[in-house]
Amino acid sequence: MTETMTTAEAAQHFNVSERTIRRWIQSGKLQAEGTNGQRFVRLDKRTTECPNDRQMDNPVSIQLESENKHLRDQIQRADSEIQHLREQLARRDEQIDHLTQLLAMQSKTTAALTEPLDAHRALIEDMRRRKLPLLKRIFRWT
Repeated sequence: MTETMTTAEAAQHFNVSERTIRRWIQSGKLQAEGTNGQRFVRLDKRTTECPNDRQMDNPVSIQLESENKHLRDQIQRADSEIQHLREQLARRDEQIDHLTQLLAMQSKTTAALTEPLDAHRALIEDMRRRKLPLLKRIFRWT
């Protein structure tokens, strides 16, 4: 048995606003027909409850909705993990840049210290070579 009523009557019947009734018509949750600029909602005996109630959904759509929600949650967690990994990667890049700068400064410092040290070593070696013959002559070493 099919019953027809205006959108205002349907809103009262389901205890929702007329706007909600129009959205349900657009989404296909309710059947409607228009005559003389007014819409009439068609209700059959199955449509006694709000179209949002789960009782009207079939088990397959309920299962699909549940899986869809689960997948959305997984995607959200994956996006969050990706963002976290990107932040970690950015911090590691900053650390590598800092360590590279420190290494370059250390290399410059080592080179700056090595040059005078090599010069001093050469000077000491030269002095040893000069003094040894002098000491041999003084103490008459053979």
